[in-house]
Amino acid sequence: MALRGFLRRFGRQAPQPNTVFVLSGGAVRGAAQVGMIRSLFEQGIFPDQVVGVSAGALNGISIAHSPTLEQVGDLEEVWRSLVDKSPMKSNIVRTVASIMRGRPSFDSGQKLRQIIEEQVPVADIGDTTIPFHAGTTAASTGRLCWWRHGPAVDILCASTAIPGVFPAVELPDGDMHLDGGIVSNIPLRYAVSLRPTRMVVLDVASRFLPPGKQTALSLMLTGFRAAAAELTRQQWQDVPSGLDVLHIEMPPEDPDVDYDFDDAHHLIVQGGEAADRVLEGL
Repeated sequence: MALRGFLRRFGRQAPQPNTVFVLSGGAVRGAAQVGMIRSLFEQGIFPDQVVGVSAGALNGISIAHSPTLEQVGDLEEVWRSLVDKSPMKSNIVRTVASIMRGRPSFDSGQKLRQIIEEQVPVADIGDTTIPFHAGTTAASTGRLCWWRHGPAVDILCASTAIPGVFPAVELPDGDMHLDGGIVSNIPLRYAVSLRPTRMVVLDVASRFLPPGKQTALSLMLTGFRAAAAELTRQQWQDVPSGLDVLHIEMPPEDPDVDYDFDDAHHLIVQGGEAADRVLEGL
């Protein structure tokens, strides 16, 4: 209050609160963001804008449309339902056949698109209650693209299109687009460009797996994860030192496979616990 009074006396307006939620990618680990968001909302911390890539984009559009505890409950039900209807096929014969036939992805992406069509709350991402920003990667240039308006289903399918696993999606700029997490799995630089007064980072980024938990898919994505980790390290260095940042991340111990939807319930609980630890320290 004192700062606002001082600024008002000298003819300057205090900056309007601008809490930006930053939702990372992380495949199935995106379920943990539901628990994180619930804890934040219960403590009265709500977003003014939402930035998301990959799984974070799926969660982000939901809370940008309705930043309420009721919406968090609906989002939790969506994640729990994926235990019985995984968006990713696991038939190894079909996967090998896709490779041998030179197809651009292991999976057709039809199940993922159907789930998104059933759950997306708006037809255009510009119609959310508060601003929502979704990131995708342009396949022809490797450039990170940010969408504030455009067809919600197509943009979300593109932002979650893990390279080689799901097909690229053509977006209104005429390019084919892939997972936004390829270039920026925790999009800190973009979030900072929105001039936040507080930045809340919901970090469920994938970790490197120990030998006993490696899968063919995790091994294939090792290079992608290494590059993403280095880019994230660089972006953290660009975050202004005076900015109020809440960084909520999953515990580093015992990382698990990122594509087992049976873990969704456990991850939601873990995410809530991770948020509670950070909030208790405020």
